[in-house]
Amino acid sequence: MFLRPATMKDHDAVLALAKQAGFGMTSLPPDPAVLQEKIEISVASFSGTPKKEGQESFFFVLEDPEKDGHIAGTCGIKTHIGLTQPFYSYKLTTITQISSQLDIFSKHTILQVTNDLTGSTEVGALFLQPEYRRDRIGKMLSLSRFMFIAAHKKYFSEQLIAEMRGVHDAEGNAPFYTALPKQFFNMPFTEADYINATQGNQFINDLMPKYPIYVSLLPKAAQRVIGQVNAASEPAKVMLEKQGFKYTGYVDIFDGGPTMIAERDQVRTVKDSKLAKVSEITELPEGTPKFMLTNDKFVDFRAAIGRVVEATDGTLHITPRLASRANVSVGDTVRFIHI
Repeated sequence: MFLRPATMKDHDAVLALAKQAGFGMTSLPPDPAVLQEKIEISVASFSGTPKKEGQESFFFVLEDPEKDGHIAGTCGIKTHIGLTQPFYSYKLTTITQISSQLDIFSKHTILQVTNDLTGSTEVGALFLQPEYRRDRIGKMLSLSRFMFIAAHKKYFSEQLIAEMRGVHDAEGNAPFYTALPKQFFNMPFTEADYINATQGNQFINDLMPKYPIYVSLLPKAAQRVIGQVNAASEPAKVMLEKQGFKYTGYVDIFDGGPTMIAERDQVRTVKDSKLAKVSEITELPEGTPKFMLTNDKFVDFRAAIGRVVEATDGTLHITPRLASRANVSVGDTVRFIHI
């Protein structure tokens, strides 16, 4: 398996993955035109010709060379969000009130619509087919984004965010959406989510209330899921937490799922990945530690997992298989981290 930038030839495969991903994944909607535009924007970003500098979007696919180039997963990075269309979140905050006359103190949690995360770098579009969720493949798919960020920091904000899918069932019923946004949008969650993914979020600005919402006034079912992730997204959340991401009270405006936030240079993979030259490509014995390795290029970026030995002089010995998948040769500089 290796990760690389998506090309237009990947469109049909990406569409098939988007259909498999299901509800609530606005960064990978099963819409042919939207996915075509997503890949086109990424191609332009990699070629250095984005519509607007500072608003690049990089989209990657995971390829299985042992199955005729089958595309098994996707992930992506948006360099700065909210600069073309507002990026909305709910922020959980606390309000206190005191009546000296009645000697009553009250404390309430409220939801406030904000654009606080404008300008952040967003990592998303992460999906891996179930049959490939093994052998650290999912971990590589997720962390490869941080390897790319580490190699090309000038493109990215000092703050990274990741929106996690909130709680909903297989039919798309979401307790938070039903209790709050649906009262203003008057449409099913799946429809509102799809419009947001494919047509933009202007309707949020048009219809959502701008005043604070007292959480205690929402049904208990809605209160319980605020800041909670869908069961399918729990492993991704745990992985982000291990990288240094934290939930700080920002939640998705539709399903109440948590938005995870981290400082770019404090993300474990960004901070701990190292650079070295490849000095030898040779077969290495079983039991040799495996690393995630990238070729540290831009347009031809590759990421893969394989056996690596750090020589006493600081150079690396890697296997022919890893060299092929990461597209590197003896003398090339690579970025690597134990995985």
